[in-house]
Amino acid sequence: MEPQPGTWLDKRIGGAMLRTWLREKTVPVHRHTVWYYFGGMTLFLFAVQVVTGILLLLYYRPTAESAFESVQFIMAEVQFGWLIRSLHSWSANLMILALFIHMTSVYLTRAYRKPREITWISGVALLVLALGFGFSGYLLPWNKLAFFATQVGTQIVANVPVIGSFMLRFLRGGENVTGATLTRFYGFHVAVLPALTTAVLGIHLLLVQLHGMSKPSEDKSNRSMPFFPNFLLRDVVGWLVALGVLAALAAIFPWELGEKADPFAPAPKGIRPEWFFIWMFQTLKMVPAHVGVFEGERVAILGFGFLLVLIAAVPLLDTNGNRQPLSRVFTILGWVLLFYVLFMTISGYLETPVFAAGPPQAKSPADLFINDIHRQRGLTCMDCHGNDVRITAPKRTQIAALCARCHSDLNYMRRFNPQMRVDQFAEYQTSIHGMRGAQGDQNVATCTSCHSVHDIRAVRDAKSPVYPTQVASTCAACHADSKRMATYKIPTDQYKNYRGSVHAAALIDRNDLGAPSCNDCHGNHGARPPGMDSVPAVCGQCHRQEKDLFGGSPHAKPFQDLGLAGCIVCHDNHEIKKTDDRMLSAQGEGVCATCHSDDGATPKIRSMQSSILGLRLQIDTASEILGRAERAGMEVSKPKFDLEQARAELVKARVSVHGFNPNKVMEFTRPAIDITIAAHKAADAALEEVSYRRRGLGYALIGIAIMIFALVMKIREIEGKKS
Repeated sequence: MEPQPGTWLDKRIGGAMLRTWLREKTVPVHRHTVWYYFGGMTLFLFAVQVVTGILLLLYYRPTAESAFESVQFIMAEVQFGWLIRSLHSWSANLMILALFIHMTSVYLTRAYRKPREITWISGVALLVLALGFGFSGYLLPWNKLAFFATQVGTQIVANVPVIGSFMLRFLRGGENVTGATLTRFYGFHVAVLPALTTAVLGIHLLLVQLHGMSKPSEDKSNRSMPFFPNFLLRDVVGWLVALGVLAALAAIFPWELGEKADPFAPAPKGIRPEWFFIWMFQTLKMVPAHVGVFEGERVAILGFGFLLVLIAAVPLLDTNGNRQPLSRVFTILGWVLLFYVLFMTISGYLETPVFAAGPPQAKSPADLFINDIHRQRGLTCMDCHGNDVRITAPKRTQIAALCARCHSDLNYMRRFNPQMRVDQFAEYQTSIHGMRGAQGDQNVATCTSCHSVHDIRAVRDAKSPVYPTQVASTCAACHADSKRMATYKIPTDQYKNYRGSVHAAALIDRNDLGAPSCNDCHGNHGARPPGMDSVPAVCGQCHRQEKDLFGGSPHAKPFQDLGLAGCIVCHDNHEIKKTDDRMLSAQGEGVCATCHSDDGATPKIRSMQSSILGLRLQIDTASEILGRAERAGMEVSKPKFDLEQARAELVKARVSVHGFNPNKVMEFTRPAIDITIAAHKAADAALEEVSYRRRGLGYALIGIAIMIFALVMKIREIEGKKS
């Protein structure tokens, strides 16, 4: 007798048993049935993760030198690489969202009860693994935001008691976030976590099949539907809906790449973790520095750990019926936690950064002296005040000499720092402050006026009055005091004007320590007001090229003959505003209009202005179109980089204005215009690609909609026959 078709395969894979299981398996039908579909949706999105992740592995290189460039190559050069990466990133976020919804519905419907305790615990383990995927995968593109967010996230782990420092080194592969961290996270993301997830997921699915799907205990009906094909077809409809949402997000909002990580750059503003960690991040910010005798962050970390253990152990604690008080307590706690997580997550995105004021300064010398650098070096009160029982403060004119007893002694200062200067007192004596003090002026600034008295800090300490960002306000303590300055007959608006300058905006507002403050122009210990003839030399310390060009320009000699400080005539003194191309004009408020209204120099001025404004218009136009393409998700880093070269040429053209030679200006603007034209064409091509992608998305969504419609009709047909 000939064997029946499929018999050979059935004996080896258990096909008959599988068909029997599919025919007999049913799913409860009740008002909460809709929540069942989120489990299957999570599994579908995980499958998308696996497929797209494998495709990305073909091109990704997990090194600090190549990671960013390899992702950039995937997005810009690999056919549909942008789509694969966007699908991978968006599906990761949607998977975690679906998993959150699935876990919440299981908890609130109490589907974790006997005999499904281990099913729940394995689900909690899968949630932890999913968060691990999100945390480890965030760093892999090696961009700026991911680098600093990982730095903050791993630093939090260091607060775990006892094993915190070990866990920090284990995660980072050292003390800092480096290329070793990237390689380690890559190993976690593509090997360790997938292996663990596969094992736990297998156990979870097996337990779901063994115990079936739970239904609320208050539901007394015995309605059910066959798993195959009724429920499975509904599950597929949910998968198609998820696929449509995923495709739309990937095409309309492709995942951005950002800028390459620079470990030496300052952290950008607004650093925050991924959305699923925001609520914990916000909680940590609310916790006080100390809770009793314990550090606040450690208490919060222990709290998160305890919360996770409690959630996993709920099935072992909630063993009573629905009407028992303990059961109601767990349900209420679940709702409270859900609203807390939602509220803290939303607040994390809506909050306005608030810079808390520092604690009020202590008043007693003993309290102030705790932070003093002299105390940290082993000095005491007697080193300055002596052993006399009647300690009196030194006269103001004696303070500099008192400090010089140590700070002018080379051999003594070498004990603390071999490279420390010992000429401060000598310089101070040549300063306007020192010379007036030698004449008996009790009102002049001395060491303690700038460095404080009993809480003197190192110059590199951000809280020091002479730290670069604090210097201007320290000088203003005297120079903005109109009563104090009245006898010297000098203005008191320098600080106010400086605060409105481009220098203050860079130094104080953006924390650019390379920008100048008072001491950079006037000197430190040997501070003196610069003379008119020395102003170009002072400005030339930073603006060397402008100084050289001006020195060879037609303006140099006339300005010198008239006793005018070149830089100040055009750019003002303390209130140096950001330069504007409108300054280069012989009309209206243009700087040139002061001397040139309508003379022989006017055509040259117009020529230079026309060249610069023409280039700037070209750059702005190309930049605007590239911005539209980038916001649409296109990878346009190459034309943006080229446009930066054009901007660099524009800067050079603006600088060359100081030489007052139109031909020199055009030597920079002409090649830059060619660059902007090429960038403009690349931007237009990118926008064409955006249109192509959106048409493709439209066709894909139409295809998905047709499939969903066909499945819905098939479900109705099947259930119509059975009814």
